[in-house]
Amino acid sequence: MANLSKLAGLCVVLVAGCGGKKEKTTPKNDNLETSIPKVDPTLCDTNGKNVVTYDLNKDNRPDVWRLYKTEDEGGTKIEFMTCKQVDANRDGKKDWVVAYNRKGNPLFERRDLDFDGKWDVNMVYDTKTTTLAESERDTNFNGDYDVKEYYDTAGAISSIRGDRNGDGQPDRWEQYKDDILLAILYDDDFDGKVDRREEIPGARPKVEMPTTEEPMATGGIDDKAKTPPPPPPKKK
Repeated sequence: MANLSKLAGLCVVLVAGCGGKKEKTTPKNDNLETSIPKVDPTLCDTNGKNVVTYDLNKDNRPDVWRLYKTEDEGGTKIEFMTCKQVDANRDGKKDWVVAYNRKGNPLFERRDLDFDGKWDVNMVYDTKTTTLAESERDTNFNGDYDVKEYYDTAGAISSIRGDRNGDGQPDRWEQYKDDILLAILYDDDFDGKVDRREEIPGARPKVEMPTTEEPMATGGIDDKAKTPPPPPPKKK
């Protein structure tokens, strides 16, 4: 009987132990749970700026940051927005940023369209005309810009450079006039020379497109030169 009593007591202890509160085996990251996304100082200048946040989806975490600068103008304090950062998918990473000048006109704009932490669109604006001047795009989302668009002072597209093989050099040129596509030039063997020219039927106005005496294409897909001419066709 004594042995049976001991066994019964042991069973009670075991059952009590098995029925107790279970502890989570996954480590708890208090910093991750309590961290609040902040403005990213690498995207635009934050020195001396007043940061105003907005929580659009009401989850107690900001998803829009607006930076304001205050300047004294004849004894009157003037406040204007210098930058806006947006986390559209609420993953803690900025996927849209716009910088502004004192007049409220955009200076540049960047967008991460697939939310992978890499910019897919980079736009630069003309500070004099406030219109779009250049735009770089990563059309295949591999982390490298492969298309660059150039615009005239009126904001109309004038030419597009394309990099089809990913070597950083343009091999496809689209030529525009008054927003109308006139012709497309191709470098099919990627040696820096134009192999063929495709005229667009019915395109107007008919203008003489720029050429260059250089036998080789110059510059990369991300060159800063505005509205660059394509290289001349190969000699047959």
